[in-house]
Order: sequence, then structure tokens, then C-alpha cells
Amino acid sequence: MSRNILLVEGDARASEKLALELRRATGWGFSTAPNGTEALAALKTTQFDAVITNLQLPGAGGWLLLNEVMHRQPKVHRIVLAQLSDRQGLLKCVGAAHQFIGRPCDPSRLRAALERAFSYDLWLPDGEVQGLLGRLPKLPSTPELFFRVVKELESPHAEIEGVGRLIAKDVAITAKLLQLVNSAVFGISRPLCSAVEAVMHLGMETTKSMILLAHCFSYFDGIKAADFSADHLWQHSLRVGMLAKGIARIEGASTAVSDEAYTAGILHDLGKLALVANLPEDFGAAMAMARAENIPQVEAEARVFGASHAEVGACLLATWGLAPEIVESLALHHAPSRLLHRSFCPLTAVHAANALENALTNNTKPVLDTVYLTDLGVADRVDAWQEILETQLSSTTEGASA
Repeated sequence: MSRNILLVEGDARASEKLALELRRATGWGFSTAPNGTEALAALKTTQFDAVITNLQLPGAGGWLLLNEVMHRQPKVHRIVLAQLSDRQGLLKCVGAAHQFIGRPCDPSRLRAALERAFSYDLWLPDGEVQGLLGRLPKLPSTPELFFRVVKELESPHAEIEGVGRLIAKDVAITAKLLQLVNSAVFGISRPLCSAVEAVMHLGMETTKSMILLAHCFSYFDGIKAADFSADHLWQHSLRVGMLAKGIARIEGASTAVSDEAYTAGILHDLGKLALVANLPEDFGAAMAMARAENIPQVEAEARVFGASHAEVGACLLATWGLAPEIVESLALHHAPSRLLHRSFCPLTAVHAANALENALTNNTKPVLDTVYLTDLGVADRVDAWQEILETQLSSTTEGASA
């Protein structure tokens, strides 16, 4: 199917080069504009399927352009090219952009992002989410250690000891990482005392995801709010991540999908931390409403805030440039039917893992989207997934008591 894409790169030569590479690879139509003014002029006469813009444009920034695109052609897929360390700039684009891709831009990654955008129903934050984010001044910055570790692991000479030493340079994240790894969830028989030991126990891929979790919880350390326990949340998050990965594995998912399920699983409630740290009284009101009216927490949050923790967490991960599959898993883990893609994916595993873990912890019936699971042909697999959770809990109990 032919596509029409507008590329606003800011540098005319770089823009034409990137458009040419993508045009040759895809056969799609690419138009270029040197700045936001000319891009807006093009929008008046042409309907585009996607707009890709550099965050830093001559004159008005890319975020202003995206906001205009969102109002003029709301169905257009919007992608930002940016330095992922530019936290303030990225936060301005949250809600107006579907995805953030790091500069310098890899054409193959951009092509993959466009193909996914055109194939699946990407989740798009609305104005309510944007307004809510404006009320959350305390948000963790882009996890630089995570990207340094990823770069280290891409080296053909990567070693566990080297990764451990790199992590150890960040004292706060190392302390939180060790606290998480030494929790009962992992069932370790003796305490681990160094980042190197933690990496050896977790493995390199799991370590990457755990850095993100440690980064978030170390940033929000010391949260105090009525009826909220950060310890309970991270234990739940760890169990959901482990179960999501287990579900993906027994369903025959690839290693990449299993790893994405784990990352999304341990981060799926990140939005709760952001809400309770910034708006503790409102978050407490949402919790009280959920109990009093016997409604899901996400529904109560939507009434109080205009959006839920799921959407807030997804927005934050989007600014970090994480994979769309992970962002979608956070955004939709309570409502997977909103994703039109109908095959097993990280979202499937995270939705099921969260529902099953919550049910076991609270001694209630799992709140599963049975229509979604039936459409995927996996509704009859829930009992098998439940067995994975029970096995994990049994093994962690045995390990902790050894």
C-alpha cells in the first residue's frame, strides 16, 4: 500500500539523504520540509500518513509542529527524532508524538517504526494525559546508565564483570538494584553484595530491565502516602515481570518478545509511582473511590485525574525511547482489546500476568479480558499460566528459606 510521509529534519541535505534511503527501501512517497513553517504549509494541501520531525528545528521547535499536526490531521502517525538525553524537550512532545527515535537516526529503525505504525493501531495519548503530565513536576530523567549498559552489551567483548563495574559507578541505582535482587521474590539463598554479583545472578538481558526498575524506584525513594506501599508495588512488579516472561516462553514467543514482556511487566505500574509522588492526596482519593464503589483502580484514576497510571507510565517510557511494544504494554495492560493487532505479543503476557498475580495476592478472581484472549485463541491457556505463577511462588519461598 502506498504511503505519503512528511520528513522535517531541519538539515536539507540530511533530510534528502534519509528520505532517499527510505524511499528506495519501501517504495513510499516522502516529502521534505526544512522547517516547521513550510511543513505546516504542506499540511494545508496534502494528507499525510506520517510526519517525522527533528525535535530541534530552525525557529519553532518540533514539539510546536507536532501539536499543530495533531489538531490539523489527528490520524497522522507522529514520530520525533531527538537526542534522548534532552529530557525537557522530549517531555514537551509527550502526548503529541507516538514515538521517539534517537539521533543520529538509523534508517532501518525508522522504517521499522513506520511499518509498525501502519500495521497496528498504535496507542495515542490524548489531551487529558498531556494536561495531567503538566501537573507532575517530579519525573525521573532518561536513564543514562541503561543506555550505557546497552552500548556495553553491544560490544563483542562485553563481560559480566565489566557491566557490573559500570553499574557500580551509580551508587543510588546499585543500592536499589541490590535491594530488589535480594528481595524474597528472587528467592536467593544468600545476600548479593555487589553489582557484579547481581549481574551474574540475573544475566545480562534481565539486568537491563532491572536497571530501569531500580532507576525509577531509587528516584521515588521515600514516597509516603496513605494506603500506599512502594515495597508492595515493586514486589508485585517483579512477580508480574517474571510471570510475563514465563508466559511468553511457554507460548513459544521469541527471545526478544519474552525480554520485552519482562521489561514491560516490571515497569507496568510505573505510572502509579509518578502519580502518588506528585499528587498523593488525589491518588489517595482515587484509591478510596475504587474501594467505596467497588470499581477498578484505573477507572477511579480516570475519574479523578482524567487519565490512568497506565497511560502516564507509557508516556514516560515513550520519552525514554523504549520499543513501541513495551510502551503499548504499559498503556493497555488493563484494556488489551484496544490494540487491533490480534496475535500473541508482550501486551498479552503482561495483561495476563498482572491479572493473575493480583488475583492470587488479593484472593480474588482474575480480571481478564476474555474477549481479547479468545480472539487470540489462548483463553484455554490461563490455567497453564496460573501454574507458572504458583511454581514461581513456590520456588521463591523455598529459596528464601534455604
